[in-house]
Amino acid sequence: MSSDYNKGYRSVYKLTVHIVFVTKYRKKAISADILNQLKTIFQETLDKWECQLLEFNGEPDHVHLLVSYKPEISLSKLIANLKNG
Repeated sequence: MSSDYNKGYRSVYKLTVHIVFVTKYRKKAISADILNQLKTIFQETLDKWECQLLEFNGEPDHVHLLVSYKPEISLSKLIANLKNG
């Protein structure tokens, strides 16, 4: 198997999710400074959950995250925590 897979006890996995957060009514509200702050907040939150932020990018009306996570973590709980910061 490829070395980019994660290994657990009796398991091998690679869970990656593409998450997009969009502003209400696609209003252009995200400046470069806010984008940098969001990246820091998302990175800190993902570190707490032992996840990896693989890629981060954004536009004035939305933000993209590519996240690698463990199978023990519920995706809905992870996204809820990212929304709450």
